[in-house]
Amino acid sequence: MIALPPPVHPWPIGAGPRYHPIASNQAVLDGSPVGGLRCASGRRFAVHLELFARRQVVIVPPGIGVARSGCSYPLRTTTPTGVIEVMADGRFTLADFFRVWGRRFDATHVLSFRGRVSLFVAGRRRLGDPRRLVLTRHAQIVIEVGGSVAPHPSYLFPRGGP
Repeated sequence: MIALPPPVHPWPIGAGPRYHPIASNQAVLDGSPVGGLRCASGRRFAVHLELFARRQVVIVPPGIGVARSGCSYPLRTTTPTGVIEVMADGRFTLADFFRVWGRRFDATHVLSFRGRVSLFVAGRRRLGDPRRLVLTRHAQIVIEVGGSVAPHPSYLFPRGGP
């Protein structure tokens, strides 16, 4: 008998500002260096990130990594879909993304949520420090804190995008 993956459900989006965080980071808005990262241009690839806290969706907002001047950092979001556009000529991690976003992320915190953080890539659990995960082309990443959901193993990236 073949074991089927757990069903994937449409989880509700959490209510309130904790589940709808803003994209702005003052240093990024000003175009200042952030952890050694600066505005840059070049070829990018896409990664999909889903955040869940207490079994509810946390929105990954558009505008992360985009300065007021319009320049953008090596990690940025332009839509509220969880798609992160990553510079192809670097080696960037989840820690870099959260640094550009200006939000807390470690083994026991995601944004303002506290608890054991679970990390999944392509539907499979990844152990170790979640901040060290290197972002790779078309990776499907799920981060959970405060409850478990069946992680999506894949994401249908738009054609013609990064």
